[in-house]
Amino acid sequence: MSSKIIRDPLYNYISIDADEDGWLIELLDSPEVQRLRRIHQLGVSYLTYPGADHNRLAHSLGVLHLMQQAFQRLRQVHKGADINRGREPVLAAALVHDVGHGPFSHLFEPCLGIDHESWSRAVILDEETAVHRVLKRVDRSLPRTVADLIDADNQDHPAWQKYLLSSQLDMDRLDYLRRDSLFTGAGYGHFDWYRLLNTFEIYEAGDSGKDIVWAEKSQLAIEEFIYARFYMYHNVYLHKTTRGFEKLLEAMWGRARRLHDDGTEVLLVPAIRDFWGSASPSVRQYLAMEEFTVLQQIQNWTGHPDRSLGDLARRFLGRQRFAMVEAPDFRGALAPDYEGCKAALMELVGSRAEYDPPEMYCLEDRVKAKYNQPYFPEKEDDEQSVKNAIRILVEDSSTPIEVSKRLDRLKAVTEVPEEKVRYYVPKDLQEAARRLLAGWK
Repeated sequence: MSSKIIRDPLYNYISIDADEDGWLIELLDSPEVQRLRRIHQLGVSYLTYPGADHNRLAHSLGVLHLMQQAFQRLRQVHKGADINRGREPVLAAALVHDVGHGPFSHLFEPCLGIDHESWSRAVILDEETAVHRVLKRVDRSLPRTVADLIDADNQDHPAWQKYLLSSQLDMDRLDYLRRDSLFTGAGYGHFDWYRLLNTFEIYEAGDSGKDIVWAEKSQLAIEEFIYARFYMYHNVYLHKTTRGFEKLLEAMWGRARRLHDDGTEVLLVPAIRDFWGSASPSVRQYLAMEEFTVLQQIQNWTGHPDRSLGDLARRFLGRQRFAMVEAPDFRGALAPDYEGCKAALMELVGSRAEYDPPEMYCLEDRVKAKYNQPYFPEKEDDEQSVKNAIRILVEDSSTPIEVSKRLDRLKAVTEVPEEKVRYYVPKDLQEAARRLLAGWK
């Protein structure tokens, strides 16, 4: 028996059995999966946390490893043949679920008008990709099955298969929270992941099929997990410096696109010229969009004659960040006047000739409520599954119970979240912007 052994900072060794799962090694070595080495896991967070240089490939391997462990647990708690039939599709989905990520991970989705899950499915289904060919050699229907598994709207496969990959407590989150904590140096992403992997159960949910729940003894490990995710969002994923550079990059990209559409030469590198020039980009054109491509493009823009495009490019590459100004506290207001705040800030910025056009130097960041409260469970018991709630089996109940109903300490992080709004302006205008908004009602 031979195995491929990969050293990993979280799990020490990740092992793939070459005899049973040699196709997974081929999948790992495919150009589309190897491209993930050139995609940062945390986008531009390395500008905030210098150690956050880890990539999507390492994360994908981690998810594969955890899924292998999950199947060991499944074989202990459920002996049905359907578990074994689901093994190959779920392991494949674990490895390729992020294959459609663009430059700087989630950051470029609004810039490019894309959804990475849609592109992941496109890569898997495209007969010209190595990913598709490897999966098809295993089983002709496997590319379609894997694509359906990572499609959040597709309900054609057993719920437990989808939920191991994407739910309120899945293998994806178990890996990225700990991995991101390690590489950023932040101490928030720690929890007893091994206990969570070894205490889940298969619950027969009637017409809904098999669901995943956790044993009562795991509830404190679940609490750790929920708080870890809460703290990682507030302290790492939504860090004000990271968000500022994200908004700067979005503004720069949008400025270049508008100039290009108006007929101005914007010194495009070939891959971006092809992508922008196509009404319906192909998978090949999309996969050519890597971070090296974008960074070279930004370097080209540093000397562009358009003042704001060149300035934003130089600011990004030189880590010259904008300053953050919090929006006024509108809690309890019937109609929060965020638009008025932005208009007033825009007028302030526009009073300075060097900050023209002002919309490039007054950037609004609306953080969706769900990111301020990363665990917000479904409240109706009959609507709950592991997709929208984390549930535990207790001795005195015949049905699973959502965990925050057992642990009052979780109520603080499961209540209705608030929207959060920030503005980013040049540093020399920060104090004036703060004074402007200080008395806003």
